[in-house]
Amino acid sequence: MRGALSSSAVVWALCLGAPLPLLAQGVPEANVVHLSAQAEQRLPQDWITVTVAVRHQAPDAAAVQAHLRRTLDQALAHIRPRERAGRLEVASGGFQVQPRYGRDGQITGWQGSAELLLQGRDLAGIAALAAELPGMAVTGLQMSLSREAARQAEAAVRGQAIEAFRQQAAEVARAFGFQGYELREAHVGTQTPGPEPRPLLRAMAANGADAAPALPVEPGQALLQVTVSGAVRLK
Repeated sequence: MRGALSSSAVVWALCLGAPLPLLAQGVPEANVVHLSAQAEQRLPQDWITVTVAVRHQAPDAAAVQAHLRRTLDQALAHIRPRERAGRLEVASGGFQVQPRYGRDGQITGWQGSAELLLQGRDLAGIAALAAELPGMAVTGLQMSLSREAARQAEAAVRGQAIEAFRQQAAEVARAFGFQGYELREAHVGTQTPGPEPRPLLRAMAANGADAAPALPVEPGQALLQVTVSGAVRLK
């Protein structure tokens, strides 16, 4: 996939004939232009993060904690045999237990929740696994670009952005009647969007009953952007 290339000069300033003694006083150097250029490429999202949670309430906090821990242990026992770096990874999410209050302000019971995060490049497999975990509900699904895919594409996009900056500098130099330019400073920045949340068509019952079918997974595209900004001296 070839990236769409775009560039634009956001700022330029040209100071002609500034006497050298003024440079020591912080006056901008003569014939310096500030430019910015950008290149971008759309890449297929190849990383999924699914959040599953268990919620429980009981008369005392110990019972809530015991239920949450038991459900997590069962889920992890189901997940561990399939865990594989990059393809399927599991991590703990939030865990909280808090009191429930009645109208008189007195504690009437306790409630809590615990989460697991399933993530990796096996999009369909992770979605199917999350839907079959006993006693847990799918509460979130996010699609994003993996770090590996971003790194592989970044070098090519960065080269496009640098070339756009060079072309822009040469064009500006000619427009001002100069033969060329000299690079004074440059900054290169890469930006990729964060995980993209997807609405869930159906969630599993938190303490319940029948498991939901596998979640539909339709990855979109992520936009990888590289910006080159800096200053050149026209000569």
